[in-house]
Amino acid sequence: MRRILACIVVTVLLASAVPMAVMPVAASPAEYKKLFEGDNKITRDELATEICSYMFDGGALTLEELRDASHVHVYWNGEPRTIVDSADRTVTIYKPIKKIVVLNSDAAEAVVVLGAGDKINGISDSVQRNTFYFPEVSKRTFIGKWSAPDWEEILRLCPDLVIAYKLVGNYTYDAWEAEKRLGPSDVTGITVVGLNLYDPDHIPTELTKLSILLESEGRASNYIEWYNKYKALVEDLISERAKPKVFMTRSGAIGKTTDIPTYGPGTTNDNLIQMVGGINIACNLTPPIPKYPKVGAEWVLFENPDIIIMAVSGVYGWDSETEPQSLVTRLLEGKEWDNLNATKDNRVYAVPWSAIYGMEQPFAMTLFGKIFHPDIDIKPMDVYKESLEEFMGISYPKDKVFVYPPLAS
Repeated sequence: MRRILACIVVTVLLASAVPMAVMPVAASPAEYKKLFEGDNKITRDELATEICSYMFDGGALTLEELRDASHVHVYWNGEPRTIVDSADRTVTIYKPIKKIVVLNSDAAEAVVVLGAGDKINGISDSVQRNTFYFPEVSKRTFIGKWSAPDWEEILRLCPDLVIAYKLVGNYTYDAWEAEKRLGPSDVTGITVVGLNLYDPDHIPTELTKLSILLESEGRASNYIEWYNKYKALVEDLISERAKPKVFMTRSGAIGKTTDIPTYGPGTTNDNLIQMVGGINIACNLTPPIPKYPKVGAEWVLFENPDIIIMAVSGVYGWDSETEPQSLVTRLLEGKEWDNLNATKDNRVYAVPWSAIYGMEQPFAMTLFGKIFHPDIDIKPMDVYKESLEEFMGISYPKDKVFVYPPLAS
């Protein structure tokens, strides 16, 4: 009896050990998961038995695995954590997540917002080059392009969790492909989760799911409360207002009169435009409309949008208005758009791509709301400052330009 009691005390000590040292021994995922066999739960007696086995004859589990099991027993009520991800996959973890590989910058932002940025040990190129948002995370181990990860390097890093997009056609970087390339979690110890983390319609739900895996439910709740506050404010401010016609494109449209990229129904930008009281003119194309159609300058002229927004990739704000002003001028060149409502009213805007996607959605909602309805009483730059400082942990750069032309005061 004393032996059992002593083991229980050790259990508590193991569970509360900070930091939890990682022992240089090989993991045994399948052996560890045997703890959950039967009732899918680690009981006190089962854990005590394993600890005693480790203390007196080496046991089947490593010290790190016993610490994980103790954590699960104390903090998870002995049960694994399970979600259904955005790819409709059931994802279950049996131990706390200590190492994470992010296959895209949207995932990296979400992990940082949840306070787990220090757990990221592998990053894609879209994170590595984004030193503005990720001053520390961008220095972590490089695992290849976001669209073509180096699976061998990921396996070498031995992460507990890999975060991928939910489903991306036949490409090699979605959750299903990642799971296939990395192998069964029972063998590798690597769990794959598919979450997009950029669509305004799904960010709260997806962030909540990720927070369950990362034990960050409180941080997710704080973010979602902030998110919903600005969503509700924008909805209230734009209620019953006339809806402007909007054409959204990206900087790849510069120099083109045909094959001008835009965003069709169901895309993130279409959802955003509609959410803040605009009409996406790309929805007027003849069905079936692709998600990312390309149009001609004459078609845009015929549709005559009230507002044009160009998302500019590869920048995180400008040092002055000179560069975005030049980009707007170059966008209009050669397209014969002088008589568009948007052009005549000086409502052709340039915004950094990075500032309007992912965890910055409240900023995007308030920014687009102010662009569409200049007289509403809202200050998007204050929202962006909150986003950066309260959730990303970086200082707002007061000298940067994040939209051109300037917003109405």
